[in-house]
Amino acid sequence: MKPTVFKLCAGAGVLAALATPAAGVAYQWRTTRREDETVPGLGERVDVGGYRLHVRTEGLAGDGPTVVFESGMSCPLEVWSWIQPEIARDAPAVAYDRAGLGWSERGPRPRTADEMLAELETVLEVSGAKPPYVLVGHSFGGLLVRHFAQRHPELTAGVVLVDASHPEQLVRSARQALGLPLMKATIQDSTVLATFGVNRLSKRYVVSDVEYLPSAARAAACARMLTRRTWRTTGEELRSWLTDVNDKVRDAKLPADLPLAVLTAGEVSRSDPVHNELQDDLAALSANSRRLVVSGASHLGLIMREQFAKYVTEAVADVVRAARAGGRMDSEPTQTGSGR
Repeated sequence: MKPTVFKLCAGAGVLAALATPAAGVAYQWRTTRREDETVPGLGERVDVGGYRLHVRTEGLAGDGPTVVFESGMSCPLEVWSWIQPEIARDAPAVAYDRAGLGWSERGPRPRTADEMLAELETVLEVSGAKPPYVLVGHSFGGLLVRHFAQRHPELTAGVVLVDASHPEQLVRSARQALGLPLMKATIQDSTVLATFGVNRLSKRYVVSDVEYLPSAARAAACARMLTRRTWRTTGEELRSWLTDVNDKVRDAKLPADLPLAVLTAGEVSRSDPVHNELQDDLAALSANSRRLVVSGASHLGLIMREQFAKYVTEAVADVVRAARAGGRMDSEPTQTGSGR
């Protein structure tokens, strides 16, 4: 799990907001309400038992298995916009915003692994997405799809882990352990800045790699990442990651021959050799796996930049084909070109 990164330039408007907190809060509230109406998400909101989650479905009438996308912390479903439509040409595809993220309403707390699992189960049921499922998880989402696969092996046709988190990464990687305080501070600062509208008033607000999404997806994703709700929820998910999710997934197993693809961001591997070891561990979860390092890709750029996202699309398509045919994945570790 890597923190979403942003930059701020403190201009006169920002300083004014800081000087008048009540005005900043009011500005943030009004703008968020306006964007709820004028910058719609790419899916629809469905009731999951007293609150609504934002779900995007495509190609549900096609041949299965159904591909299910699970995003990383803070990320709305629009981050899959280079990948989901391509997959939906051949297979049903479902992406959704976890409760409190994107256009989804806040749900029960704490945000435990079991609570998030129950919400995904309900999303799949009410959206009409038929099993079995190929589960695609990026970053923190990789832990959540492993939790689903452990609880529902009979519903799981394959798994794709996209620079996915490892339950032991903060123990085994000194670099990632050192980055945890920065991640916490980034989320805390983002929550405060979003509360008072400072992030909206800044003219140089940049969410890492979101600017490379298709235009409609970019507008929707940026709008949601400017809200206080997103950052409050991200803080709650971070606490759950550290206190609950890792423990639930640490010993999670996959069926021995389940089709599995593990994609790794080359820039992360280059800066942290332990990351490669952790990704090797993930590939070893199945005897029928493929491992791919995408050179030049950052943790977020791997799904948000078209030149790197194409490798994720290909890997998902490979797992779908293997699941349909009962075939084998290419198990040899490979590395792409830079994609630039």
